[in-house]
Amino acid sequence: MPAVTPLAEQWDAIISEQPGDWSQLRLELRLDDTTRTERACVVLAPLNPWRRDDDYRIGILRFMAAARFGYGAYPGLVRTRLGLLDVEGLGGSLALLGGVDAVLPVATQGYV
Repeated sequence: MPAVTPLAEQWDAIISEQPGDWSQLRLELRLDDTTRTERACVVLAPLNPWRRDDDYRIGILRFMAAARFGYGAYPGLVRTRLGLLDVEGLGGSLALLGGVDAVLPVATQGYV
């Protein structure tokens, strides 16, 4: 059986591949155990996760992270919360769905 990469390490790998001026990332977490989706939602609540489908118990959650401009959780908070899932044994796979970089808003609210 292959070793499972902790979610916090998956986050680190995603961040390391981003350009230095990244602003916003859209991410998807697929839990290994869908019966623990509710607990994952509680742990990730500060990240404002949402479900991908009509049923939140399917084990697929999406959230956003923002480093400079845009909407999303602070990168350090994302790592901390994913680390808490690791501690509780809630594994899964983290995927980058998309991102925004090189954003320099001028007299605006930022990227929308």
